Amino acid sequence: MPVAPTPAPWDRMRRPGPERPGPGEATMDATVEKTIQALIATAWADGRVGDDEREVIETLLDAYGVTGGDAEQVRAWARTRRTLDQIDFAGMAEVDKVLLLQQAVFVTYIDGVQTEQELALLHDLARRLGIERSRANELIAATTARARARYEEERAAAH
Repeated sequence: MPVAPTPAPWDRMRRPGPERPGPGEATMDATVEKTIQALIATAWADGRVGDDEREVIETLLDAYGVTGGDAEQVRAWARTRRTLDQIDFAGMAEVDKVLLLQQAVFVTYIDGVQTEQELALLHDLARRLGIERSRANELIAATTARARARYEEERAAAH
């Protein structure tokens, strides 16, 4: 029996409609929320969140403009092991699904190693997102090659 997604502390931050939030109102829309949740679950795929993954979480908060109390809630949520079972991916646009899968690949490769658990999580994520298996395989392989190249470039530049 499937487990119902566990609401994140920032669920209350969803803003209704396309309007801009006013002071003290929500700052994350549902797609941003799902993306951050999924990338945090990806960071936990190998059973730990190291310094590199924590840095990725901070980068996500910055990239999506999540600040203040909202950012603190995300950080607190990220301290506990998370899984894809806790996320409802309904309502995401196809382009957002593909982007999420590609971002997740980069998260799995942040330490220069993509474990079997991380690879399995990527395939599970693709399935949950409704991305056809052969397309998911192509996206994961191509993005892993880019992530590996980026990692090697950064490593070479550091030496």
